[in-house]
Amino acid sequence: MASTKKQPKNNLEVSKSCLSLKHLKLFLGGFFLQQKRIKPKLLIAYSGGLDSTVLLHALHQLQKELPMHLQATHVHHGLSEHADDWVNFCKKNCVELDIPLNIFKVSVDQNSGLGIEAVARDARYQALFSEDVDFILLGHHQDDQAETMLLQLARGSGVKGLSAMAQIDVKRRLIRPLLNIPRAELVDYAKQYQLQWIEDESNADTKFDRNFIRHALIPIFTKQYPSINQTLARSANHMAQASELLDDLAILDAETGIDQSQQYGAVRLNCLNALSSARQANLMRYWLSSNQIAMPSTALLTQILNQLQSKRTDLAIKVKVENSLHVMRYKNLIYLVNESKKLAPINLLWQGEKVIVLPNLSRLLFEKKMGQGIAFQRGGSDIKLRIKNREGGERFLPDLGRPRRGLKTIMQAIEMPPWQREQLPLIFMDETLVIIPNIGVDAQMKAESYEMGLSVTWYSS
Repeated sequence: MASTKKQPKNNLEVSKSCLSLKHLKLFLGGFFLQQKRIKPKLLIAYSGGLDSTVLLHALHQLQKELPMHLQATHVHHGLSEHADDWVNFCKKNCVELDIPLNIFKVSVDQNSGLGIEAVARDARYQALFSEDVDFILLGHHQDDQAETMLLQLARGSGVKGLSAMAQIDVKRRLIRPLLNIPRAELVDYAKQYQLQWIEDESNADTKFDRNFIRHALIPIFTKQYPSINQTLARSANHMAQASELLDDLAILDAETGIDQSQQYGAVRLNCLNALSSARQANLMRYWLSSNQIAMPSTALLTQILNQLQSKRTDLAIKVKVENSLHVMRYKNLIYLVNESKKLAPINLLWQGEKVIVLPNLSRLLFEKKMGQGIAFQRGGSDIKLRIKNREGGERFLPDLGRPRRGLKTIMQAIEMPPWQREQLPLIFMDETLVIIPNIGVDAQMKAESYEMGLSVTWYSS
């Protein structure tokens, strides 16, 4: 642990050649104004290291000038023999600054196969996101940004990956106020204010990818290109702008290319095929990302697009993209489909419930509406409805004056995908199929304009 003397009080005007408190105030103040936050609740991710210690101190210094509620969280991973000492250090620092501190103890599975760095990072973010605050502030600086870009480059990442870390990520409530500031300026700030901080011994271990880049690659680059960190951070910013433009293009393509009435949205195959190959890949990435699915590898995305190009519309396509989610095609639409488990037997009597949750966790919503759905009280007494599985051979009367039609024929006519047919619940009165949720009601039982009707909607997830 590197340390100096105790920090002096009231040093708001001291910093002139290093981190500018004035600029930090303008940046955060402008953002809070834009977000219409008068006195936001801010959480500082406080590891006790140089970066987060400087951030904690700087925000404490600004507290009188910039209205905000400050609190800190320290995540105890238990990976170092000094972890308990770090907790005590953070507690002491926060007591001196009168900033509330939460300690989260997390478990890191070192045998997950995902790497200690990745697992520890995920555990840390999970702890931070659980806090009830407006924004989470992280201490990442310009050197971190440069390292991240090199790391993503080594992994073969695309434009989005090479944009590295965003300074403001409203969706995840993350702010990185120091992202454009070199680490050297943070060191100068810490020395001027005589701050103490923790040195994590694992930061020197080059078996970890980021440490290898920091200690082995960056020094070599710096000898030839002294401003390499600044240059890489600038390139990451260019990539972020390019990524934003690609998202804008995807949104334009999605207006006609994605049927938002379907679960997860469904990509229209004819619209996809009308695009160039680059725009096809861009739209598919956007579609998957908008459904919180991790960015697919180039190989996986190529596999999906190649299979979708088949001229045979009857060809089964099923490509796993995450856990139980698959990309599947039926007719002209490309769906995201949860792998269906065999539907448990259903034999339920409707007893006036507004919502019934079925064994596969899909839901039926019952709504009474005048003149809509099935005649609810025809004959003077409430009808008795039974919810059952599809067994095969069911027949239905969609129109008066015409014979009953097979349920399979009806579902094929409306192009309902096979996996939805398997899960579709049916509603009977005695032995007669009277309601196919989301499709129609028996023509003889349709409510007249003066009759109370019952509409049933099926939500498959």
